[in-house]
Amino acid sequence: MADAADWGARSRAVFAGAADPKKLSTAVVTFHKQLDEVITATIQGHAVPIACSRGCHYCCSLQVEVQPAETFTLAAWLKRTFAPDRLAAVLEKLRENARRTREMGLEARKRANIPCVLLGNDGACTAYAARPAQCRKFNSMNLETCKASYANPADDSIESPEHRAISHNASVIIAQARNAIRDAGLDDTSADMNLALLEALEGSVAERRWRSGKKAFVK
Repeated sequence: MADAADWGARSRAVFAGAADPKKLSTAVVTFHKQLDEVITATIQGHAVPIACSRGCHYCCSLQVEVQPAETFTLAAWLKRTFAPDRLAAVLEKLRENARRTREMGLEARKRANIPCVLLGNDGACTAYAARPAQCRKFNSMNLETCKASYANPADDSIESPEHRAISHNASVIIAQARNAIRDAGLDDTSADMNLALLEALEGSVAERRWRSGKKAFVK
């Protein structure tokens, strides 16, 4: 894998103009592509036996945290890709998930299963091409561990099924992207995906705040 300084320079170049609406999507897509390439290279280089497959959704009820740049890009992708009735259904599920999350609090949410609003009836992600970095990063080596975690989401003693090299290398790319976003004078504060995506889809105030250098999600 390229060293951290190299990835850092690439990330700064990618996100330098991200406050421009026309450049944000390109920046996030490029970031995700870099992340995917590093994960693929690590899997191949370490001959990692990945247990994940289409329709396997045990991790899709865990809490996912997203960066503002990813959230606004995902919201725009959904608006472009989903038909109005389908987008309305996503919004309805988001409101319900947000209500449940606020009621239980973010700490309890980390130890509870709430199905992702973008999870299809077949167990596959309906927004796979635009999924956030945290979703891309997670790769399991043990399906039984995933099943156990799904059945007992509050059990912190269950060891992560991720390969350490994949997790480490992916985390480097994500960290460099966040550093680059901050260097561009933009907020990189992660937020619960349900809360952030709902705010992004329901209006443009959060995005305007973010583009002006303020914290994006305040609800």
